[in-house]
Amino acid sequence: MDRRVRAIVLTSVAAALLVFAVVQDRVTAAGAERYAELQRAALAAGASAVAIDEVMRPAVARSVRQGLIWGGMVLVAGLGLAAVAARRDAGE
Repeated sequence: MDRRVRAIVLTSVAAALLVFAVVQDRVTAAGAERYAELQRAALAAGASAVAIDEVMRPAVARSVRQGLIWGGMVLVAGLGLAAVAARRDAGE
């Protein structure tokens, strides 16, 4: 494998991991903010406390799913670029 193609593949994998981590973090953080809002509203209304699992379990599942989708798209794009670069190198 050509050094340039290898660099594209490695950069794509690193970028996909980074995108996954950022998206997963942001969606999980949004779930935590939602939990805090619901908890404050329940306490202000004198209602029973909101269970953290009610909000965070779906939020974490959503964050992993979204992270995989966006990270996967970055990886597919990067690997496609590497394939194009490899074809060009083979054609020279």
